[in-house]
Amino acid sequence: MRRQTSDRHILFFADLHIHSALSPCAENKMTPDNVLKKIISLGIDAFSITDHNSGFNCTAFDAAAKERDILFIPGIELQSSEEIHLLGYFPDIQTLNMFCSTIVKPALMQGMRNDPARFGHQLKIHASGKVAGEEEGMLSMPLNLSIDELVDRIHDFSGVAVAAHIDKGFSVISQLGYIPPQLRIDAVEIQDIKKIDEIRLKFFKDRWLNIISSSDAHYLDMMKPPKMRLRLKSVDVKSCLDCIKGDGAGRIMISAKAVKNSQRAGEPSLGAKACEARDWKELYKRT
Repeated sequence: MRRQTSDRHILFFADLHIHSALSPCAENKMTPDNVLKKIISLGIDAFSITDHNSGFNCTAFDAAAKERDILFIPGIELQSSEEIHLLGYFPDIQTLNMFCSTIVKPALMQGMRNDPARFGHQLKIHASGKVAGEEEGMLSMPLNLSIDELVDRIHDFSGVAVAAHIDKGFSVISQLGYIPPQLRIDAVEIQDIKKIDEIRLKFFKDRWLNIISSSDAHYLDMMKPPKMRLRLKSVDVKSCLDCIKGDGAGRIMISAKAVKNSQRAGEPSLGAKACEARDWKELYKRT
């Protein structure tokens, strides 16, 4: 539930890494109606659908979110030629669709067809919410673009590039062993927030990068109460994207469990307990 703070900022819960039934590794129940019901039950105010190498289902989720007054951020999870996962967020559906048609689709491995029996179905959902068929091409394969090229192309389309789940496999760290200083990512995603201090000190202590934490849910049961809150002056896509990049007055706060008291916005020193809310931009300035 969105809450207004005394300084006219709005605090709201966000989960910016959720897969729909289009991702072959996600369950077929990940449809707009089911996902939105779960989102509402968890008190999530803003979310993004980030399917593998496709943004097709975002139109249907955007329409469903508007009906329920939930903020939807168009997104995608890309797999580079190095097999690094990268999240891209865009200002609107039209921009995401243009990015997919001009950058992603030509970069897909041509001639590779998905085998639903082995890899799972790739359900395309119409704007009405009904299944409109299946994507025949295999979406779980690497694109023929490097991580650097993908980051640059996301920026060309006014998008935000986030290194996905850097504490897991298929990440920039698991594949390369480090975060290249020249890689122009806007933020990193860490799933296990108990590892945030360790990873930050080891891999980007000399470089400020915003940190987000989302569920990476592929199943309805993987969707949990969100760990991340955004503190913004207005709840819209642009403000969210600026906040992820670290632009403007917006702040990201992460806690080990959903914090119900919106007035709680502590800024502990590095090494404080993971259950405390953290404002990463301010924390970086102080350290």
